[in-house]
Amino acid sequence: MNRCLSESPPCTNSEQGPKVSENWESKDHSIAGFSEVLEPGWNTIRILGICSGMGPVLSNPWGICIDADGDVLVADWGKQHCIVLYPPVGVGRSIVSQGLSSPRGLAVLPDGHLVVSDSMNHCIKIYHYK
Repeated sequence: MNRCLSESPPCTNSEQGPKVSENWESKDHSIAGFSEVLEPGWNTIRILGICSGMGPVLSNPWGICIDADGDVLVADWGKQHCIVLYPPVGVGRSIVSQGLSSPRGLAVLPDGHLVVSDSMNHCIKIYHYK
């Protein structure tokens, strides 16, 4: 099951699997615009979007989704207006970088297509991403 949210609380692809939380600022306010991957005990196991060399830096993460393979997909409506895929291991990469004005919500369909709500374009877009 894929559960995808555009705002907190964290989303997950199963009750036992990792969960993802989007954050605008860290607890100590030192960083903004990142997402945390949490293990079932709610401990942070990975932070996405803030480390140079770990893939695109997120400016305004909004929608978050976890696919069946454990990839974390993030809609970033900040400077780049893109969708970023962070695999369970390795470096994240932008998978949709053009044609979006304000990506907000994400979902993965059973057939593997990615659904993105693009609020400023007033539409839903469907992508084949794998």
